Amino acid sequence: MSEDVLTRIDQYFLSPLKDGEERKIMYLFDKEESYRKSISEWCETNGTIQLLKVTDHNFFLTNYVVEVEKNDTHLFLYFCMNRPALEENPLLDVLLYSEELKVDEKSQLYLTLGIDPDNSELTQVVDQFPIFFRAKSRMQQFKRLFDQSPFKTSEVVEYGVFGSLVKAPSADWMATLIELFEEAVQGKEEKWDQLVKFGDESLFWQMIDQLTGYNQSTSVSGAVSVNELMQHVFFTYLSTEMDQPLPKAIRPYVLEKSNPIVVFMNRWMNTKDKEDAYYFVSTVIENGWDFDNLFSDFSSQALANVETFKWFDVQLIKEIAQSINMQAGEMDRLIPLLDKRRNTMWYKEFKPLYHFLKWAIQLNHYTVECESDWRSLVDSSELWSFYGDSAYHVDHAYRKMYEYYDVLSSVHKELVVEVKDQMERLYVNQYLRAFTDKWDDYYLDQTVFDPAKLQANFYQNEVKPYIANDRRIVVIISDGLRYEAGKELFLELTKEKKFNGEMDWMQTELPSITSIGMASLLPHQAIQFKDDGQVLVDDQSTKGLKNREAVLQNSGHPDAVALKATDINRWNLKELREQLQGKKLIYIYHDKIDAIGDNTPTEQEVFQATKDSIAELNHLMHRFTNELSISSFLVTADHGYLYTRGTIPKSAKVTVENVEDAWIKNKRFILLESESDYPLGLNFTLSERLDKSGYISVPRGMNRFALQGGGNQYVHGGHLPQEMMVPLLRIKTDRGRNEIPEVAVSLISQTRTLTTNVVWLDFLQVEPVSEEKKEKRLTLYFEDEQGKKISNELSLIANRVNPSSSERVFTEKLVLLNEQYNPLAPYYFVMENENDSTDIVKERFKLDLV
Repeated sequence: MSEDVLTRIDQYFLSPLKDGEERKIMYLFDKEESYRKSISEWCETNGTIQLLKVTDHNFFLTNYVVEVEKNDTHLFLYFCMNRPALEENPLLDVLLYSEELKVDEKSQLYLTLGIDPDNSELTQVVDQFPIFFRAKSRMQQFKRLFDQSPFKTSEVVEYGVFGSLVKAPSADWMATLIELFEEAVQGKEEKWDQLVKFGDESLFWQMIDQLTGYNQSTSVSGAVSVNELMQHVFFTYLSTEMDQPLPKAIRPYVLEKSNPIVVFMNRWMNTKDKEDAYYFVSTVIENGWDFDNLFSDFSSQALANVETFKWFDVQLIKEIAQSINMQAGEMDRLIPLLDKRRNTMWYKEFKPLYHFLKWAIQLNHYTVECESDWRSLVDSSELWSFYGDSAYHVDHAYRKMYEYYDVLSSVHKELVVEVKDQMERLYVNQYLRAFTDKWDDYYLDQTVFDPAKLQANFYQNEVKPYIANDRRIVVIISDGLRYEAGKELFLELTKEKKFNGEMDWMQTELPSITSIGMASLLPHQAIQFKDDGQVLVDDQSTKGLKNREAVLQNSGHPDAVALKATDINRWNLKELREQLQGKKLIYIYHDKIDAIGDNTPTEQEVFQATKDSIAELNHLMHRFTNELSISSFLVTADHGYLYTRGTIPKSAKVTVENVEDAWIKNKRFILLESESDYPLGLNFTLSERLDKSGYISVPRGMNRFALQGGGNQYVHGGHLPQEMMVPLLRIKTDRGRNEIPEVAVSLISQTRTLTTNVVWLDFLQVEPVSEEKKEKRLTLYFEDEQGKKISNELSLIANRVNPSSSERVFTEKLVLLNEQYNPLAPYYFVMENENDSTDIVKERFKLDLV
C-alpha cells in the first residue's frame, strides 16, 4: 500500500470529531484483500484503531460489535467483497456516517489532484483527459494550478489542463491565451503542440467560442488559429476604445462578444510580469498593418483614448508637437490629453516625452501670460515681486523642459526636436529679450533696496533670533540654487506631513558671485571687498570652510560648526551625532550646481545638477529630521544663475575695450576703479555695503562680455533676477502635523441596479487639488460576495485643480464578465486607494442582466 493511502488514513483518524460524532469509522471494499495486511499492521502500530473483517457471513455480528460492543472505539471495517447494492447492505446505516477509503486507480488520481472522488462534476472533466494525467510531471503542474485557484469548478479543471500544457501561471483562460499569443508571434508552436497532443483542441476552440465568439464563421479566414485569434482580440479591444468607427480594413476582425476581451486585455496590461509579452505581441501585430494610412484622419482627442498599440502614443506625441505653435490658451486643451496617458500601457516608455511636452506647453503659456502682465508694472519693486510671484514660472518651465529632453533617446528626440528649437527661440528671443530690457530700465532707476529682502541682512533677520532664544538652527546654503529651483524644493518638502513653512526670497549684492554671497550670509557688521577679489567680514577671511566656521564661532555662537554636505553624506548615524553633539548653529554648504555650471565641459549638465541638488537637499533635511530631530531649517543660496541651452550669438557678446583699470573681469560684470565713459552696458556705483569704492558695469539684458575663458551658457554675477534673486525657505518640522489629506472621490451615479454588462459610472472629485489637498489614485472594479473580480480594472487619478465642481467629474467605463449572475445575490463596486490598503470603499449593486 502506498504511503499516500496510509497518510490519508492517518489524517482521517487524527482529524477532530464533528458535531454529534463520538468516534471515527473508515471502511474499504476489497474482495482480493490486497491491502488487509498493510492496514492490519498500521492498526497494530497505531494501537487506538481496531480492524474488523467483514464478510458475507458476519454482517449482523459486525453490526452488533460496531453499535454495542465497540460503540466508543475507532474502527476500520475491511469488507472482503465487492460493494453490494445499497438495498442488500445490512451495514448501510453505519456506512452513511463513516468515511470510505477508495484505493482504485481513478479514485487515487482524483484524491492526488485534490478532487473529491464523489464530485462527479469535476471527475467527469478529469476523465476527459486520460493521456494528460498519465505523466506525473503534468499531474503535479495541474495540481499546483488547481490548488492556487480559489474556485473548484469544471471550468477551472479545464483551464488547469490547458494552463499546465502551455506553462501558464494560473488556471484561467486568460493566462493560457497570453502564453499562446506570446509563442505565436515568435513563430513557435511548442506549447500549442502540447495542448493538441495531451489536451483537447476541439474543447479549447469551443471554450474560445463561448468566451469571445471567435469560430470558423466569425474568423476572417474561415478557419481558426491562434495567430488570427490574436488579431481578432486586439482589434476588438481597440474598437471598444474608439469613439468613432474603425477603418474598413479592420472591422471584420471585431468580435461581438467584446466584454470578456475587454476584461482579458485589461488584466493582461495590469499583470506586471507579462508587460513585456504584451509589448512584444502588440508591436508584432502593429507592424503587420499600415496604421499611418488607416488612422490618418483620427483627431488627437480620439488618439488620447487609445492604449492598445504603441502607434497611438507616437502619433499623439507628433500631433501635440505640431500643435505647440498655437496660442497659450491651448494649454487647457492639450494638458488634459497628456494627463489621460498617465494610466495607459505605454506611458512608462513615453513618460519623459509626455513630461517634455507638458513643460513645453507650460513654457509657452507662462511666456505669453507673463509678457502681458509685466507691461502694467510701474516700478522696480513691483517687478521684483512680480518675478517672485509669477515670472519665475517661465524659467522653471524652461529648465524642466530640458530636464526631460536630455534623458530622451535619440529616436524620441527626433519626434520633438522642432518643439525644443521653437521653445528655445520663444524663451530667448521673445521672453528673455523683452523681459530683460524691461528689467534694465527699472533696475537703473532703483536707488533704495528693501532691507528685509537684502541677503546681507540674512543673519541678523533670520538666524540671530534663534541664537538669542537658545534654539538650534540648521542653515543650508546651496551654491547656485536659483529662486525657481528653491520653489520646487519647497513644494516637494511641504507636500509631506513632516515639513511646513514659508517661501520667501532675498536680493543678493551686485556682483552676484559666490564670494560676496557666502560672506553676506555670515554674521557681520561690515563686508570688505578687496582688490584681489577676496571678501572679508569684520576683517576676517570668509574663504573656505575653516574661515567661515571661525566667523560663525566668533560672531555667531561658540557652539557653531560649518560642514560640507559631501562629508555629511559619508557619515553614518553615530558619526553624524558625534560631529553635531551640542552644536547650536549649524551651517551646511552644498555645492553641485555651481561646480557643474562653472566648468565649461559640464555646463550643459547644469539643469540635471539642479534636479540632483533638489533631491539631495530633500534627503539631507529628511536625514537631519529623522536622525537628529532637527526642527528648524533655513535654506538659501549665495546666488542664482542665467542659463540658455542654445549657442550664444555674436550679437549677444559685448566687446570689452578701454578698461585698463578693471580689476575683475567676468562674462556678466566688470569692476572698475573709476566710472567708464565707454558704453559697456549698465554702470553702477558699488554697493556701500561692500566697503569698496569703485564701479561695476554689467552688459545689458542677457548679454555677455566677450572675454576669454569659462563658459558662455551658464553665467552669474549680473543684475537679472535669475542671478540676484535667491530663495529663502523657512522650514519647520512638525511631528504632530497630519499628512496632507487626499481629495475625496464620490460615486455620484444614482443607479445601483445593472441590467447590461457595460457600465458607465460618474465620479466627483469633491474638492480641487491644492496646497491643502493632494491627488488620489483609485483602482476601480466589481466583485462578487466571495471577493472574485468580475470586471475589468481601471485606475482613476483624481488630480484636477479646477474650482468648478462640474469640471471635476470623471466618467469611467467598466465591463462585466459574461457570466451567470444571481439577481438575488449581492455584488460590490470597489474603490481601492492605491496608496492606502486600508482605504477601500464598497458600494452594493444588484445585477439583473437580461
